[in-house]
Amino acid sequence: MLRGYYTSVNGILNEERILNVITNNLSNTNTAGYKSDAAIPTTFHDNLLLLANGERSQTGTIRYRTLLETKTSLESGTFEQTDSRLDMAVMGSVYFNIQRRNSGEVLLTRNGQFNIDNEGYLALGSAGRVIDDNGDPIQLGTANFTVREDGLIQVDDGREIQLALTYIPDDSDIEKVDTNLMRPYEDVGWGNIPEGMVYRIRQGWYERSNVNIAAEMAKAMDANSLFRANSQALQIINSVNQLAVNNLMKV
Repeated sequence: MLRGYYTSVNGILNEERILNVITNNLSNTNTAGYKSDAAIPTTFHDNLLLLANGERSQTGTIRYRTLLETKTSLESGTFEQTDSRLDMAVMGSVYFNIQRRNSGEVLLTRNGQFNIDNEGYLALGSAGRVIDDNGDPIQLGTANFTVREDGLIQVDDGREIQLALTYIPDDSDIEKVDTNLMRPYEDVGWGNIPEGMVYRIRQGWYERSNVNIAAEMAKAMDANSLFRANSQALQIINSVNQLAVNNLMKV
């Protein structure tokens, strides 16, 4: 019966986590540049994550727990035209670089719905400022500029500023830092675009999220069914155990 308890409870926890991932994806359907996550259940034998500093206990048994991993899809979302000079979209496996206001750390994004902040810098809302290929925040002081397909900003006053752009393969693993900001696990910098790789910056457009609503709803239905099945199994096991205890007390 203990194995039954473990299996049912583990199933309930896993499906709950899967539903949380799906719910987060659906809630960000309209978030520019958002990349959807997929929950990857791991089995009891796949991960032996030792909790006692990697050592066996005095009884010789190993203490461990199972995990549920997530994988972010870097597939492009759809593109929408706005005709706003401050909106930019990237076609290709290339990302904008944003310097965070609070820490100075440079993170990557596909959200190109930029603005001019109160100091005249090109910014991504309160998240941070867009940087150039020298690693400096881009101070424009005006929205009167055009952006070439290679990411060169041409300001109406004659200045030319190259956007810092970073290449990440679509199968890369990344860490989400915020809804649409990310940190690669590998150390990569801007200007690493492979020679001959095709990409384009489109001014007056932005990239929508890559969430597939129909697919997420189907996964949610499956996860909910499994959650209910495990809950019912746990109730049955509990009833059987209670019955066994009552019978023993009568003996």
